[in-house]
Amino acid sequence: MRFCQTKPDWRPPFSRLDLITCRNVLIYLGSAVQKKLLPIFHYGLNANGFLMLGTSETVGEFPDLFALVDRKNKIYSRKMTATRLGIDLITNNYPLETVNTQLPMSADTWNDLELYKAADLIVLNDYAPVGVIVNEDGEILQFRGNTSPYLQPPLGRPNFNLLKMAKDELRLELRTTIHQAKKKEVPVSKSGIQIRENEQVRQVKIDVVPFKPAAAREWYFLVLFASPSSSTAILEAVSDPGKSGGRKPNDQKQEVNRLKQELAANQEYLQSIIEEQQATNQDLRAANEEILSSNEELQSTNEELETAKEEIQATNEELNTINDELQRRNIQSNEVTNDLQNLLSSINIPILMLGGNLQIRLYTPVAEKIFNLIFSDMGRPISDINHNLNIPDLEKQILDVIGTLNFKTQEVQDKNGRWYDLRIRPYRTIDNKIDGAVVILVDIDDIKRSSEQIRTSRDYVQAIVDTMRESLVVLDVNLRVISANQFFYDTFQVLPAETEQRLVYEIGNGQWNIPQLRSLLEEILPYENQFQGLEVEHNFEQIGHKIMRLNARKMTLTDNREMILLVIEDITQQKQLEAERTHLLGQEQSARNAAEAANRAKDEFLSILSHELRNPLNSMLGWSKLLQKKQFDQATINKGLAAIERSAQAQAHLITDLLDISRISAGRLRMDAQKLDLVAVIESSIEVVRFSAEAKNIQIQSQLPPVPKSMVGDAIRLQQVFWNLLSNAIKFTPTGGKVAITLDYTDFQAEIQISDTGYGISADFLPHIFERFRQADGSRTRSNPGLGLGLSIVRYLVELHGGTIDVESQGEGQGTTFTVRLPLQATQQQISLPISTKPAACTNQLELPIEQIPSLEGVRVLVVDDQVEIGQLFKAVLEEYGAQMTGVESAKEAIATLIANPGGYDVLLSDIGLPEEDGYSLIRQVRELSPEAGGQIPAAALTAYAEYADQTEALAAGFQMHVAKPIPPTQLLSIVATLAGRLK
Repeated sequence: MRFCQTKPDWRPPFSRLDLITCRNVLIYLGSAVQKKLLPIFHYGLNANGFLMLGTSETVGEFPDLFALVDRKNKIYSRKMTATRLGIDLITNNYPLETVNTQLPMSADTWNDLELYKAADLIVLNDYAPVGVIVNEDGEILQFRGNTSPYLQPPLGRPNFNLLKMAKDELRLELRTTIHQAKKKEVPVSKSGIQIRENEQVRQVKIDVVPFKPAAAREWYFLVLFASPSSSTAILEAVSDPGKSGGRKPNDQKQEVNRLKQELAANQEYLQSIIEEQQATNQDLRAANEEILSSNEELQSTNEELETAKEEIQATNEELNTINDELQRRNIQSNEVTNDLQNLLSSINIPILMLGGNLQIRLYTPVAEKIFNLIFSDMGRPISDINHNLNIPDLEKQILDVIGTLNFKTQEVQDKNGRWYDLRIRPYRTIDNKIDGAVVILVDIDDIKRSSEQIRTSRDYVQAIVDTMRESLVVLDVNLRVISANQFFYDTFQVLPAETEQRLVYEIGNGQWNIPQLRSLLEEILPYENQFQGLEVEHNFEQIGHKIMRLNARKMTLTDNREMILLVIEDITQQKQLEAERTHLLGQEQSARNAAEAANRAKDEFLSILSHELRNPLNSMLGWSKLLQKKQFDQATINKGLAAIERSAQAQAHLITDLLDISRISAGRLRMDAQKLDLVAVIESSIEVVRFSAEAKNIQIQSQLPPVPKSMVGDAIRLQQVFWNLLSNAIKFTPTGGKVAITLDYTDFQAEIQISDTGYGISADFLPHIFERFRQADGSRTRSNPGLGLGLSIVRYLVELHGGTIDVESQGEGQGTTFTVRLPLQATQQQISLPISTKPAACTNQLELPIEQIPSLEGVRVLVVDDQVEIGQLFKAVLEEYGAQMTGVESAKEAIATLIANPGGYDVLLSDIGLPEEDGYSLIRQVRELSPEAGGQIPAAALTAYAEYADQTEALAAGFQMHVAKPIPPTQLLSIVATLAGRLK
């Protein structure tokens, strides 16, 4: 036995099978697959094999392959086929090449057996009679030899029926001969049959040999055609009369013989038809007799059915009477059921009726939700129901009620917290038998919650009374204290035992014996008076002087009892606060005036800021447009470039001041405190402003000691202080004036004085000189630009170093002197704000002079910046000094470039603000690379994020340096040289 689980059209079938079962598979396959499978099944079966299909399946277009054996069970038998079936057993997507399977053989390989086979083949092809093999239906199954002289294809649709393919002269004889052979099951021969071919007549002999193979269930017939060798063709063409006259009697004789033969053949054929007709008549006679017998039996059955019908009618009459009675009682029962159903539906009370075995009998609609019931739960025991009541022993209590016949009542809650009054009582029948129990739930949730609310309200009121920040005292008609709240006892330091049931005047050793209060209380009850807002001042022995506001009114209770409610409010502190409030109102008015002045100063600052930012932009944009559109001489170009540079520096200075003031406001300004030479710091500041002084023909006179003293500070921030003071002195000194700077040391501090012969400061503005956003001339007609932030930053930086700054001026036109005092030999711990001592590169790193920058020949730099213009600028600067620069615009491109060129770069310069991934993410990914792939490449963050937190995060992420934009070319070269190891 073999099984084919899946893909029967793909797996090659087994052959010589007795049974193939393919049930309910073909209906799920397409027509093309079915046409492929059925020939495969035919191929796989034996000659007497069977095919079993599903009840909804047939052989479809292949009735010539299978014969139906059992219609009900869909069993088919295999038929013999006339031609070989084309079966594609293995699917191949490539064309098959024709292979010549005949191998060349030498003459020596022939043997006697092969000679014998060749000789037999010649004899069969040339000397054996031709013929065909047909089945009982006359379908040709096999051709043997050249049958074209006897058979020819019919017109129209191809057909292999022997009688349709035979020539007209042979059809009658073939039909007769095959019929006789089929009937007698013996070979039958017919000879002397004439056929015409190419105007000639030939004699043909037909032999029909029936045979039945051992494994076959039907007969097959071998039909052989032969032409006698002695037959002579007779020329049918019209001959010359003289020549044919002598042969005429002979031809007539032959014609007569032919006609006799045809007549005999027709007689035999008719005889066979008559015999078949007689056999058919006998079958019909037998069938008729069977039908007559069946009719007699049916008639007898009808008579029995008539008798049974009469009996059934009598029974039906009795049943109708019973049905009428049942229908009447059903109507009554339905009415009672409807009444009960309506009664239960109208009752808004959950009721559950149970049988003796605690099976659910009936329930009201309201009980469905509580007991989680559905209609199909009728008849189920209550133990199978997962109800919503918080009562685990409900079943036990019901059994107790059934056993003891005692009612049970208790308050229960459901899972939603709703309260019910549970009542369980026995179920009594009409004959007073106990047959179950009735469970009733009365909704008492509203009552329960109302009582709970009343109790809660009482507790709430009592809690309010106890927690009130006012003293409450309840008096009876005799002015005795009934009760008081806790605040009264705490405030006046008395006990309930000393207070309750005592006259109010006796409380606290007579401390409440106040004549004004006594007279007012005595007039409340008789005259139904009340007083409010009575202020009384009194000195108590234990709590001192108090100012009290008293309110009193009469109360009548439900039992008509009269009481007095006295409310005592201690307003001593309130009176004090009122006095303080009056004082604070004056202070608030002053603060408001100051805030308004600050807002005006802020508005002026914003206006000035807009002006100071737009002016350099106007110069930069104007000159850049002119230089792009028109060709100028070198002097004009240099002039324009210088203007652009000055404007950019002015904007950078403004942005630096704004950032510094922001850091100062947020408390995030940090210093890099180290030992420094104060003389060197002052000299570097003078060098920075010397060009501006020379432009106005201002002399800078310095008096610095030759031997400096040691101190600790931030050189960059101190240079910012001195540069700011010198810049202001030069700005406010007219052309040809003088600026002097001196440095003197005392035992504990260094004193620096910067004086000028400028415009001076008025006495009114001198106290506000270090305030933010303040300028002596803040109008639109002022001649000196600026934001008014520089001196505010200077004072903060000086105080951050533990020093002080003062200013002196004799008035307008008398010049100004600034004095800075800094402590000497201060340690890092003496500086008030936290500082960073780590020698890491910061946002304001100084740049080297151009002559001190070494050659960068051979240094390979990878720059990551999404601004194309910045990349182009860096490329031009670096390549001028011999460095090789590669620019990318994202972190992903930078990582890919480093991985693709391991060890190919010496320095990494990256912006922080990048698309998709920022610079921090980039440097973390770089540091995760192996050293060979560039994981230890020196890197600097060049960014516009210049806060201290940005610097800290950059260094923590893996950068060696953090430099704030804008970055001058010399500073860029210094950074690359430092990272590449060209500078120590």
